[in-house]
Amino acid sequence: VYARNNQAAVFNYRKNKLNVFGNVSRNERNHFQELRIQRRFMEPVSKQVVSHFEQLSMMRQYNNSNNMKLGADFQLTPKTSVGSVVNGFYNASTFANNSDINISDAQGNLQYITRAQSRSQDQFRHLGGNVNMRHRFDSTGRELTADLDYLYYNSRDRMHMINRYTNAAGAPILTPDTIAGNLPQLIHIYSAKADYVHPLQKGARFEAGWKSSYVATDNNAVYDSILNGSQVRDIGRSNYFIYEEQIHAAYANYTRTFSKKLNAQLGLRMEHTAANGTQRTTGERFELNYTQLFPTVYLQYQPGEHNNFVLNYGRRIRRPDYRSLNPFVEFLDRYTFEQGNPYLRPQFSHNIELSHSFKRFLTTTLNYT
Repeated sequence: VYARNNQAAVFNYRKNKLNVFGNVSRNERNHFQELRIQRRFMEPVSKQVVSHFEQLSMMRQYNNSNNMKLGADFQLTPKTSVGSVVNGFYNASTFANNSDINISDAQGNLQYITRAQSRSQDQFRHLGGNVNMRHRFDSTGRELTADLDYLYYNSRDRMHMINRYTNAAGAPILTPDTIAGNLPQLIHIYSAKADYVHPLQKGARFEAGWKSSYVATDNNAVYDSILNGSQVRDIGRSNYFIYEEQIHAAYANYTRTFSKKLNAQLGLRMEHTAANGTQRTTGERFELNYTQLFPTVYLQYQPGEHNNFVLNYGRRIRRPDYRSLNPFVEFLDRYTFEQGNPYLRPQFSHNIELSHSFKRFLTTTLNYT
């Protein structure tokens, strides 16, 4: 049975200038996945197939997630309010995989069989805090907001894998090998931001803001092999990776209605990124340091009652996530694993979209990235 369930409770209390809110929730998930892999190994020069690889993996995962949020807002003055929020979660999961791997020669005759079993237990904790402020200068909409945030993530993953080898008849041909792994990960994120809105004449509006963040990750993967009943450190698979990242960004937006037919919004964001990573086990190190501009343009043109045209343009950045940068090896079995790449670079894109709406009934959109 692969069932799921959810429970949640929400509360809110408001009196005079104080507002208190929060929620707690819990959910359980059971997942099942069947993975089939077929590979052909070829001779590098002639490209002739020399062996076939067929794998069937039956995987099952159980997740138990517990979440909490507690916050309060307080109206200091008629124009100024402050607030704070604390949130967190505790996720526990188990993973089990059984794989049957058949390796055949070029003619398809079965040569070897590997039966792999892997088990892992993961505990993932998160704690976050926010302090915020909002000040309205007057009734025109001029206001200033500011936020301070701290996020903490702690993941502890323990795995155990054993591979058994037989010939086509099922007789053992090699001593089973066993790998035990302890893969902890710590992430600290600090950020601060401020945003200002200033109304102008004739319905125009100017917005500006700034945000800075600092991220530090600590990842110490320790693998051990079981040899003759004794646990021995596996130096080749173990790794210790430290990563730090700073991002500073400032932006400005200008919005204006030029006529009854034409509205426009123009924006520009500048980001500076400085990052460095160190693999302490191997001594490898890398650094990133760059500044980029990200313009945005929004134009809305309505020539008549029935037609409306909108043109959008924006340049965007997509950074690799921290898991993708982590060079740790995570095994499904001896032959199949995944590994991050600390030398990944961010992706930049230009996005253009033109849309037309007719009588608010038919919308046609063209986009290019």
